[in-house]
Order: sequence, then structure tokens, then C-alpha cells
Amino acid sequence: MLIKLYRFLFTIFSPFLRLYFYVRCLYGKDKRESVKNHFGIATIKRPKGKLIWVHAASIGESTSALTFINHIKKQFPDLNVLITTITVTSAEILQPKIAKIPSCFHQFVVADNPSWIKNFMDYWKVDIAVFLESEIWPNIISEIHARSIPLFLLNARLSPKSFKRWSYFKNSFREILQKFTCILAQSEIDRERYASFSFENTRRIDNLKHANAVLACNEELLTTFRKICKGKVVFTAASTHEKEEDIILEAHKKLRKHFDIVTIIIPRHLTRVKRVCEIIENYNCSFSLRSETSEDSKCEVYCIDTFGEVGTFFRLADVCFVGGSLVEIGGHNIYEPVALGKPVLFGPYMENAMEVRDFLKEKELGFEVNNSDDICNTCEQLLSGNTLKNIHERALSITKNNSLNQIDEIMQLSKILS
Repeated sequence: MLIKLYRFLFTIFSPFLRLYFYVRCLYGKDKRESVKNHFGIATIKRPKGKLIWVHAASIGESTSALTFINHIKKQFPDLNVLITTITVTSAEILQPKIAKIPSCFHQFVVADNPSWIKNFMDYWKVDIAVFLESEIWPNIISEIHARSIPLFLLNARLSPKSFKRWSYFKNSFREILQKFTCILAQSEIDRERYASFSFENTRRIDNLKHANAVLACNEELLTTFRKICKGKVVFTAASTHEKEEDIILEAHKKLRKHFDIVTIIIPRHLTRVKRVCEIIENYNCSFSLRSETSEDSKCEVYCIDTFGEVGTFFRLADVCFVGGSLVEIGGHNIYEPVALGKPVLFGPYMENAMEVRDFLKEKELGFEVNNSDDICNTCEQLLSGNTLKNIHERALSITKNNSLNQIDEIMQLSKILS
């Protein structure tokens, strides 16, 4: 009953949904192409042959999606791959990467409106659909199921908040889950949560994010900043959100009493760069935007206002912090700096990656902090003696992830795509 109501509401509110997307264009959150795609209108021609649809919401999921896509393309080189995302930012980061993958192309995902979904499915004639992490859209899922198309939820997670919310609508959520061919959960906790809704075909795999290639590096930029930061301690805070920059800058002011320190701040959303600069000014720190920085710069703080350079600044860092964790966002990918041999700090709000959090804490590669004092104290400990060297060696020796082999075994794509 609830799903029918949901479907009905999405249908009658279509005019308002259209207006919503057009308004987003005014703020740069959507553009002409993405709006068309949201309405189920394709902006590129569908190639001949079998097609797999891979949907990833945003930047983090997109990286895992590329890992999966590169893996299956090795097995099925002639397979067409349609990857969809929601955000303009993720599309801009993805475009140059998928351009290197034959027969792989991007569109923005269709909104969860029944008629728009039908147009999308009629045009693309999908042979198999794979959604990443927590992308559960009832109308899209229902249409895929009605067409008998295999549907997988890959690297699936269900946060405590989502689990609690869906528990109020247990029967409806069970009905949605039953339409999946299989759910491949990224942790045992997530598998148990999905299984609690009486969906038996849930399997646990190693977290796909751990199989991702290490973040790319701009070697020229790295060389420039190494000259700027020569002889200094470098603290890189990535994927920061509102209120987190204040905590980072408070820690910076405390740490500069003991170290000649440079702090790099990389906001999660570049639309916040202006606001982050205002916050830095409030702390009376000399700062520069990355786009305006030269080799002779001598600032305390650098705000990164360019895309795709997190890997460069993780490599530059002595200690890293990953945001969305000091505020109730649920945390971002804390594995990325560790894969580069760096210790990572994170806050108490890590609902999106609790198993990874516990693993890194156990290995003494990840460190939970609650405030600026914690950040300061932890950095002082990490910067003493040979601690960083030992962490670097241990971080790079972490066992290789086995998720791709598990995916092959569980999804049996060779049978579906034969």
C-alpha cells in the first residue's frame, strides 16, 4: 500500500519535480543535459549490443563503480556500460576517466517518476542493472523487476538511521528488496540488517572501496607544494563539511605552538570554498586558494578549490583527516589515505563505514578524535619518533582486497551475459 502511495505521489507531483530541477540549474547543481536525463531523455545514442547499467550516486560510489567496470570489461570487452550518477560534481570527475574505457558512457540518473523511468528503460534496453551502496529507488526497482532484468545492489550498506527508518515500514521495504536478484553487502553488519527484513539472498563481500586503485596524483602540483612545505609538518583535512573547518583550524592554532605546520583544507563541496575562506579569515590565519598558489607562497593554510586532487594532498601530508565524521554526516572514505601509507584521523560519526573504522583502529592506522584537543594530542603522538615511518610500512602491507573475486562468484555474470 505504501509503495502504491509513493508511486502515486511521484506521478501527481511531476510538475513540481520538473520545476525543482530547473531551479537547481540556477544554482549550478544541475545543467541542461542533467535535467533532460532526469526526465528520462537520453542525450547520447544507445550503441548496439548488450548493455549493463551501473548506477552510483556520487563521488565515493563512482570510484567503486569504476573499479567494478574496469574489472568486468576485462572479461567482457564488447559489453556496453552505462554509468549514471546524480551530481554534476561526480560527472565532471568521472568524464575523463570513463573516456579511457571503451564502450563506457555517462548519463545522469532518471528521477524516480514512473513515466520517466519507462522512457529511460524503453530507450536503453538494459540487460543487467547494478546499483552501488544504498541506492534504493522503489519505482526504478519495480520497473526493472517488471522487465525481468537481473538487478544487484553492490557493496551495499544500510546505515543505522536508514535501518531504523525502514523498520517502521518493514513490509514495504521487504517488498522492495525482494525485487533484487542479490544484495552484496560490504560488511557483516550490513548483511545482517538487510537479512533482518527476511531477504535471504544477501551475501557479504569485502568492501569494494578497498579494491579501488589508489587516488591519482598530479606530480607537478606535488613537486610545487613540496617546495612550499619543505621542512614543515603538513596536515591534510579532506572532505570537510560545515563546522568541521572550525575544529580543524582550532587544532591548527594549537599545533603551530609546537610545530612549523601547514594545513590543507579540501571542502567536500567546492560550492563552499568562499565560505571556508571566510572561516579561515576569522581565525587570522594567512591562507591561499590552490588555484592562486605559486612556489614562493608562505601561507599557513591552503584551501583547495579544484577537482580531483585529494590524492596529491594525501601524499603531501604527514597526517590526514577525513571529514563528514565530526558532524552527523556518517563519514567518508577513510581507507584512501591509509592506502597511500598515511595515518588517518576521523570523528565519532562513522555510521557509513563502521567496519572499516574498527579495522583501522585495531591496526593502529586510524584514530578517532572528537575535538580540536584530540586532533592536537593525536598529531603530537604521531609526529614523535619513528611513528609515521612504522605506520607507513604497516599501512602498505594490508592484505589485498578480495571483493572482485567474490563478485565474480556471486553475480555469475558470465551466465547472465552469455
